[in-house]
Amino acid sequence: MTILRNKTLMNKGLTLLEMIISLAIIAVIFAVVLPQFRTMESSWASKQTTAEVIQNGRILTNRLNRSLATAVRITAVSDPAETNGYIEFEGNDGTTYRYDIAGNNYVEFGPVGNLNDLAGPVSQLQFTCYDAHDLDTPTTNPAEIRSVRVEVILTNPGPGPDKTFTTMAYLRSSYDKYVPPVYVEPDSPFEFNITLGQNPELAQIDNTHYLFVYAGPGEDGWAVVATVNTTGWTVARESTFEYDTDKGDQPALAKIDDEHYLCAYNGAGNDGFAVILKVNAGDWTVTRGTPLEYDTVNGQSPAIAQVDPTHFLCVYEGPLNTGQAVVFEVDTTSDTVNVVTTLEFESTWCSTPAISKIEDGRFLCVYEGPQNDGWAIVLTVNPGTYQILKISQFEFNTTKATTPAIIRIDLQHFLCAYAGSGDNGYAVILMVDALNSIGKGPTVVYDSGKAITPDLAWIDGDRYVCVYEGPNLDAWTNVFVVNTTDWSITVDLQAEYDPVGGQTPCIVKIVQDEEIRFLCVYQGSNNDGWAVILNTKPLLP
Repeated sequence: MTILRNKTLMNKGLTLLEMIISLAIIAVIFAVVLPQFRTMESSWASKQTTAEVIQNGRILTNRLNRSLATAVRITAVSDPAETNGYIEFEGNDGTTYRYDIAGNNYVEFGPVGNLNDLAGPVSQLQFTCYDAHDLDTPTTNPAEIRSVRVEVILTNPGPGPDKTFTTMAYLRSSYDKYVPPVYVEPDSPFEFNITLGQNPELAQIDNTHYLFVYAGPGEDGWAVVATVNTTGWTVARESTFEYDTDKGDQPALAKIDDEHYLCAYNGAGNDGFAVILKVNAGDWTVTRGTPLEYDTVNGQSPAIAQVDPTHFLCVYEGPLNTGQAVVFEVDTTSDTVNVVTTLEFESTWCSTPAISKIEDGRFLCVYEGPQNDGWAIVLTVNPGTYQILKISQFEFNTTKATTPAIIRIDLQHFLCAYAGSGDNGYAVILMVDALNSIGKGPTVVYDSGKAITPDLAWIDGDRYVCVYEGPNLDAWTNVFVVNTTDWSITVDLQAEYDPVGGQTPCIVKIVQDEEIRFLCVYQGSNNDGWAVILNTKPLLP
């Protein structure tokens, strides 16, 4: 009993002083922590309202671009200095439509006399119009107007900043031959990485599934499998996989088969790496094989073309900015990659090469060469030994040709788009004859402002779509029509598909029940990774 009584006496309760000290400590902790919660809440509210403003801005500018591009003619427009502006135009259905700002500060749109709120609130809606030949001098004469620049400022209702959006719409001078511009499917914009989606590339898995690779957070190598809903034309994520935890920038991607994909990229130390990515069609998860370090000094800006089912030709910027080529052999049983042969095809300077297959064993490579000029070469790969040879070389631009893209038209003709003088957008037809001699057709300037890192895809017939980064890092498209008689290029229509950001886009064609659309991935606003579905089908205002 004595022992128990002593234990009871030792377990005394808290004194009043101890309780006061404890409460004081708790009060101090709450005083420190609560402001942090308020800051986090304010930051979250700011991001949420800013995201809503950006989404509203995308929808509004897409609608403005589509409807104005389908206009037969402008009938009335406010002065270009008017920030509370309006525009009226005749649609190709014969109805006169109007955009203006309503009394509640919302942009309203519809047939004249029957307008409805579209997006807002806004503090500015400004229309500046130009004729077909002068983009420096505004005009308000309806008979002269062929292009309309729209600037709108959406008011942020929360603590975040207001956002300014711009778009440019072009009217065709020949209405009977009207072809609509490329436009964004309204519900398709999808943010596949909210932090970083740098230099994305993509490949088609099947009719509804696509593989994206890109440099994500920390410039690590990331892969995403996405599904395209071909009814509502939306994009959704299936899975995400980090295939390189050190670095995975400037990736190139080529399909081996429905399950395996070859990815070459600029890895740790800027060395050249290649790896097989494997997609499980059951749950759409991604795994990787054993990475290969194919260049231990430098392996930037790789581009890949298939030689045969198990061999791929890769060109890239190698040590000391030289142009290098390597043939990979892939083994889909062990998921390994090996180097078969190599070649230095440019010993002076080679940046951002692109490559297209001419036919079995022959390839056309374009790149930014010495003095930033544009160069093209024919490479051959021996089908037995896989030895690489440079057969011919041609300087297609003697001034400047950076970040070129290339697509095959037929066995002898190729469409090449690049950033020329002043970073303006240039396009040219390159020709390769049976003796591997290279020549070129007429050159056209498709964007006189800025057009870098273009990518190309075939629409139909003689039409091709080009996506690129335009002025202010925005995302733009243009449609090229190739005349197969004289091989001249007509710039058909230009459209801004993302007014906030559009760096390093990559595009592939989607064909579903004779409907043609395009999946485009790019580095968008705040360097996030975005995907959209682009369409060329006519759409009435």
